[in-house]
Amino acid sequence: MAYSFLKYFRGICRLIAFVFIRVEVDQVSKVASQIMKVEGVEEVHEVAGDIDIIVKVSARNIDDLSKTIFKIREINGVQGTDTRIVLASYSR
Repeated sequence: MAYSFLKYFRGICRLIAFVFIRVEVDQVSKVASQIMKVEGVEEVHEVAGDIDIIVKVSARNIDDLSKTIFKIREINGVQGTDTRIVLASYSR
């Protein structure tokens, strides 16, 4: 079953996105803990590969999403971000 890219949370329509983050060497745990403090962040995952962290973000609109991404980019140790907005979600 597919769900709309807008998630409803407590009756409020929410936009979901995944932010792929590159981090300086040996800074992943420190950066991940700082990312958890950013408003709108739902999940933080340390991953293997050319990306170090994947973050699930929930926002009311594109402006709020942009603000959240900007706050993540300001964290010391973050080298770059790449964001994907969810268009549809599938579950069992």
